[in-house]
Amino acid sequence: MTPTERNALRDERRYYVSDERLRAFGQLSVLQRLQWVEQCSQFVRVAQAAKQAQEQEALRSAPAH
Repeated sequence: MTPTERNALRDERRYYVSDERLRAFGQLSVLQRLQWVEQCSQFVRVAQAAKQAQEQEALRSAPAH
């Protein structure tokens, strides 16, 4: 998959958040909201690194042509 194709898929992502979850987030302090955002960012970085490592390993173990 090319970077352009990946970006196109990212642009098509959709998320559903319930009104209850939105209200709960609205009740958080600014500090708690920032901590939540940082935790989400950290999770995404870890997941991306794991995926990249998996893809690199697949390339290394693929038979040479």
